Amino acid sequence: SKFSVVISKVSTGSYKRQVYEVPSGKQLVDQAVIDRITWATWTSVLGDEVIGIWSRHAEKADVNCACVSHSGINLVTGDDFGMVKLFDFPCPEKFVRTCFCLFTTTDCSQGLILFLQKTLMEIAPFLNL
Repeated sequence: SKFSVVISKVSTGSYKRQVYEVPSGKQLVDQAVIDRITWATWTSVLGDEVIGIWSRHAEKADVNCACVSHSGINLVTGDDFGMVKLFDFPCPEKFVRTCFCLFTTTDCSQGLILFLQKTLMEIAPFLNL
């Protein structure tokens, strides 16, 4: 989390988001507590904050990676179709149109998204988003 308590969020193979305290490993299950967490970083494709990244016909595994900008206002995603897309963050409305498609690639890995996060911050002022 953004403050002094260390919290880890993981996504499972069954597409569930789980939150744990670190280093105790205790799982947080109280949704009211989880909803009040301010995350220092965001790399998950799951959660109410990113529902809009999923297109109307997307399957669960289509969006592979996501990364929120350091400012917390933009989200970059990579998908199975080689698309790298830019969204406003959060995007809690279903089926949001992407703000800007950065480019297509055949290798959308988490490393690529982290690289794009830095690049995004350098080009964002020129995109008038």
